[in-house]
Formats: sequence, C-alpha cells, structure tokens
Amino acid sequence: MASSELKIVLEDVKEKFDTVIDAFNTVKETLDRHIEENRKEHQEFRDSFLAIEADVSVLKSDVATLKTDVSEIGKDLNEHRDNTELHAGGKRRKA
Repeated sequence: MASSELKIVLEDVKEKFDTVIDAFNTVKETLDRHIEENRKEHQEFRDSFLAIEADVSVLKSDVATLKTDVSEIGKDLNEHRDNTELHAGGKRRKA
C-alpha cells in the first residue's frame, strides 16, 4: 500500500517537474527571441548613427569651405574698396 502511494506522489512530482521544465523552456524561447530582436534593433540604430556621423563630417567640411569662401570674398571686397576712387582716402568699413 505504501509503495502505491509513493508511486502516486512520485508521478505527481514528475508532472510538476515537467510543468516547470516546460515553463522554463517557454521563457527561454521568449528571451532568445527578444535578444535577437534587440540585436537587430541595435544594429539598425548603429547603422543609422554611422550614416548620421558621415553626414555630419560632410557638413563640417562644407562649413569650412564656406568660411574660406566668405573670407576670400571679404578680402576681395576690401581690395575692391581700396581700388575704388569713391572710397579712396575716406573712412572705410572692413568686410
């Protein structure tokens, strides 16, 4: 009689372990799926960031070129004023 009760208890314990193992596997699969999704999102974010970084580098280069161009135009304007009779000898404003 005791052995049949023990078998029933052991079967119940086994069923509970099986339930816990199934739950664990379900959680593990869910976590694995989320990890993969996060990995993809991270890679997309990184790719976007690198593209933005490249755009910023191009913009910096463009701004430096514009500064140089504006400086040259200012020098040309000052030279033109120096060579114009209307401005010769008068008070002049630097460009």
